[in-house]
Parts: sequence; C-alpha cells; structure tokens
Amino acid sequence: MCGISGIATKRLDLAELKSAIERMAQAIRHRGPDGLGFRCFAPPVTTQSVAIAHNRLAIIDVSPAGCEPMTNEDGTVWLVFNGEIYNFEELRARLESRGHRFHSHTDAEVIIHLYEEAGTACVKELEGIFAFSIIDLKRDLLFLARDPIGVKPLFYAITPDHFLFGSEIKALLASSVFTPAPNWHAVSDFFTYLYVPGPQTAFDGVKQLPPGHSLTLQLKNNSISLTRYWDVSRREDLESIPYGNLKSLIRETLATAVKRQLVSDVPLGVFLSGGIDSTIVTGLAKKENSDIHTYTLTLAGDEYHFFDETEKARAVSRHLRTEHFELPLEFPDLLEMLDLVEFFDQPFANPTCFLMHQLSQRAREHITVALCGAGGDELFAGYPRSSAVRLARRIAWLPRPLLHFGANALSLLRDSHQTPYLRRARKFLEGLDSDFFVQYANWTYFMNEDTKRRLLPAYLRNTSTGNASHSSVDVLRSAYAQSPLHDEDNRILEMDLKTFLVDNILDYTDRMSMATALEVRVPLLDTAFVEIILNAPFAYKIRNGESKALFVDAFEEFFPPKARNTPKRGFNAPLALWAGKLFDPYFDASTNAAHPLRRRLGDDVGAAWKDGILDLNFVQQLRLQHRTGKRDNAHELFACILFDVWWRKYIKKSQPVVHWHTGWS
Repeated sequence: MCGISGIATKRLDLAELKSAIERMAQAIRHRGPDGLGFRCFAPPVTTQSVAIAHNRLAIIDVSPAGCEPMTNEDGTVWLVFNGEIYNFEELRARLESRGHRFHSHTDAEVIIHLYEEAGTACVKELEGIFAFSIIDLKRDLLFLARDPIGVKPLFYAITPDHFLFGSEIKALLASSVFTPAPNWHAVSDFFTYLYVPGPQTAFDGVKQLPPGHSLTLQLKNNSISLTRYWDVSRREDLESIPYGNLKSLIRETLATAVKRQLVSDVPLGVFLSGGIDSTIVTGLAKKENSDIHTYTLTLAGDEYHFFDETEKARAVSRHLRTEHFELPLEFPDLLEMLDLVEFFDQPFANPTCFLMHQLSQRAREHITVALCGAGGDELFAGYPRSSAVRLARRIAWLPRPLLHFGANALSLLRDSHQTPYLRRARKFLEGLDSDFFVQYANWTYFMNEDTKRRLLPAYLRNTSTGNASHSSVDVLRSAYAQSPLHDEDNRILEMDLKTFLVDNILDYTDRMSMATALEVRVPLLDTAFVEIILNAPFAYKIRNGESKALFVDAFEEFFPPKARNTPKRGFNAPLALWAGKLFDPYFDASTNAAHPLRRRLGDDVGAAWKDGILDLNFVQQLRLQHRTGKRDNAHELFACILFDVWWRKYIKKSQPVVHWHTGWS
C-alpha cells in the first residue's frame, strides 16, 4: 500500500505548487516509508497547474523501476496509485500482446496502459483494492478512482481556486490552501455511529470518493463528473441454488481470491483470531503456502476472558500447522490511544482501532503484508444483530406492555463490564420500534436523536442551522433502499457492508495498519465472492441458531472442535473494564487545573464542553451511570473524549498534531 495526494490550482505559481505538494506528501509519509516522489505540470502542458505525489510502500517489484509518479511511453499519462491489482498478470499479458511496453514488473504500470486502451472505463477491469489518480495531458483531465468495496480510502475537496485529493484528509489540510471547519451533520452522525459515514466527513467541504466510483475533473473549466462503475448486482441464478452447488462455488471462488492475494515480494502473514473468518483465510493460505505465519493479539487476566482469543487461535494454528506468534496486549496508555486521532483526522471512537494498531505494529516487526478475515460477518450474518432481527419478527405478536415490562426489569440489573450479554439484551428490548431502521440503529449503534439533543444542545436544538431535521438513521435507510437484492435479510447485510464495514472496520484497518507501514488484504471482499454470498439464500447462513453455518460447512476441514463450537466474540476491546482508569483522569483534568495530568493532556483539555459544544452536565450523568453499573456507557464516554481531542487539534488548533506538519499559520 502507499499514500497518494494531488492538487489542481488556478492560483498557485509553480514554486508555491511545489511547496504545497511536498507538504501534502510529507503529511502522509507513514503510509509509504520506502520512497517519496512528486511531479508538477503547468501551462501550456495543462490548462491549469497540477501536482501529484506518491509515498511508496514497496510490495511488488521493490526495485527503483516501481517508483511513482509513473508514466507511459510518451509521457502523456501519469499515475499515482495506492493498493494492489490482483489480476495484473493477466491484464499485462493482454496489453503486451497489443504492443504496450512495460518498464517495471509492478501492478501499477498495468493501470497506465489499460487507461490508454479503455480511458476512464479501465477501472471496470481492475480486480483489487485501490485508490489512484491519473493525469491525462492529451485530454487535459484528472481522473480519480476507488475500489469497488471501499477498502482503500480517497478524499477530495473543492474550493473556488483549487481541487485537492489525498489518501488521508491530513494531506489536504497540509496544503495550506484549505481551512478546516466542522461539518455538524457529520458530527451528529459520529455520536450515533462512533464513525463518520461517507461520503461526508467531519470537515465541511471535504468528501470521500464513494466505493465503486470514479471522478473526472476537466482542467479547462473545473467541471466534475462522478460515475458509479460497480455495484452489487442481483443474481437470480443464485437465489435458489442448491446447497451443495453453492458450497462448491464458495470453495472455488474464495480459494482463487486467497491465492491471488498471496502474491508479494516481501514477507507475508495472516491475522488469526481463531474465529470462523480468519480460520478459513488461514486454511486457504496454508494450502498455497506451507510456510505461512499467523499472528494473534492476546489479553492476559481472568477479567478479560470474554475478549481473549488466545486459546481458539492456538487451537487453529496447531490444527493447520502454522508458525504462530502470540502478541500480548498491555494496558493502554491514555495519550497513546488519543494520538490515534491523528491517523483518522476525524472523530473515530471504535476502540478496536487501538487493538488493530497494536496488532499491526507488533506484526510489522516480522511481515510487511497481512491477510485478514474482514467482511465475513457482513456476508454471512455473523453479528448478533442478525439474530436479533429474526427474533424481533418472531415476537412481534407479543403485547407491547409485556415487552416494556421486560425492558424495565432488565434496567434494574447492574451491567457487567466483563461481558456484553446483559447490555445486548437490554438494547434489544429497549430498542424495539415500529420503524425498522430506528430499531436497527438502537440495537447496533449508540446515541439516538433525543440523546444527542441533550449532548449537543447548541447545534441540534438550533433549527436555523438545519440540524433539527437531520436524522442519522437516514444513513441506514438510504443504504437499504439502494440495494437491488431480492431477499430482505440479504439487503440488510448489504446495508451493513456499505455502512458499518466500509466506514468503520475497513477504515480503522487501513488507518491503523498504514500507520505502521503494513499492508492488509481482505480476501473475503473479493467482488466476485461478495456478489455470490449476498445473493445466496439467507436461510443457508443461519441454521438452527448457528451463524455462518454455510461458511463453516464449506470449509469444515479447517476447524478443530475448539474453534467451531465456541461462541462468537469478535475483535473487541474491553473498553468498559478500561473506562475508569482511562477516562476518569481525562474528565477530571478538564475541570481541575491542578490535576497531575493537566500538563500532559493540555491546558485546554475539555474545550469541547468548555466551549459549549458538548453539555458537561449530561456527560457527567453518563459517567455516573457507568461508574455505578446502571449502564455501560464506555463507548459514549470514549466518543466524547475523542471528539474533544479532535476539536482541539483540528478546529481550535490549540494542541499540536505530532505526527505531521501542516504548515498552518
């Protein structure tokens, strides 16, 4: 993987442009420590000045021939590329037969020559995970594209004088031509989801290029066209496919995907949790490469028993005979967790990001590429909420007063911070609603609109800002409505894939791995595999209460009994157990100038509630509920802290951004 950035400008002279693109590239240097290259173009070569930059993490063809920006034979097409193209060998052979000359063995160069053949439609033939930009000097345009699922990120911004893009928002900010301001709709959504749903971002004027889309900028007049080139299609032939035939198709398609994704000129391994998804990826990788290494993050201590995956992963490793590495997780340092804000650039409060960072950092001592099992839960209904949907349908006949009685009874019980079972049961009963999408959000996510009005009074109560009519649930409603699938339950899975997976799991996987210069690949999100599974009969996926039944049956030889028969735990941080030691010092330092951590946290710690953005009284209520066990509010409290860090670093600019230099005044 790598980092890319660029700028098209009407105003900057060549010296200013060169300085801006250098700052943008330096801001994301962590994504590519193996090389930094940039190139500037100015009139009359282009109708306005353009610059592109590339931070290289060398994976395929690590020689100097693989450096970017990269061009074609006559220097009229220039590329910067982040990702991997898995079918590049087949594409290269075809292109060479048509007379194209290659100067490297990279997958990146294939994109250039394919673009010469097919123009902007070239993206339809690429199989992989990618974000790239092409400057076409003949056509006087800038072309951007992002992979079909959205594994690799790409952001852009438009001002009256500039068009900017980058793998991370920090690249845009480092240009010094874009002034950050908050996007309050996105802030509201953050407190519901703990991430910002795309294509919006937390910055007004900055957007994500959606998955499966391309963008063309005509340099002459700055006109922009956004095109969807891929989406999940309905496959009627799969809706009634026999079970045995589907199992064979799954085995064949996923084995092909894993085999292609093992191609690397640098050391490669697999993240192994011992769960179903990572076990299958490991098993297929082992079939192709007998010397496969696996890596598991471990948590020691009886209180962490629910979250620790050591025994399952160890059992799978023994069964598959991999060389296995167990990487112990230490209790996190608060500032170390808070600094991760600088790799997201937006408020992001899924604490699993810290686990991914630790896993990536430790694994990077051994490998440069890792395969993981991301996507299996979305495709095969692996989350508890999939069972909750089915349970809600079965109990729909029960009188509402009886359900309310059950919810009230559970509210009297003290939350356990060691397991999530009571929290899930309470959320299920309290979350029942006649509007399915409100109900689903209540089960799956965090603050609803009423709660946010108490937390964000200055903005969500002000109808003049337009926020009063904004509902975060519309994100789910829209994703569901766009699905072409026939089966209602599969449409819900696709909704999760396009929201929870892309903007949460894939986002933290990319940011935390690239923060350590590690490339992570996701075989389960091969587009052919995704389309097959989302169209397959949902009844095959949950059988007799067992989730992922179809997936396990297809690869049963990979599973020792310990891995197959234990309940799903997921890759989750024990945040409720950490909350007291981690969060209390932050909140206490914000209200006590003499607190011993005040200097380390910054004199303006708590600026978000001191400035009246968040209501401190409500935050203190959340703290009290959590401390007394009335509610597990760990995620909500973490969200408040992370928002405060983001507010201070990016909006007020009162705290240093330690990992990159912005050039802000």
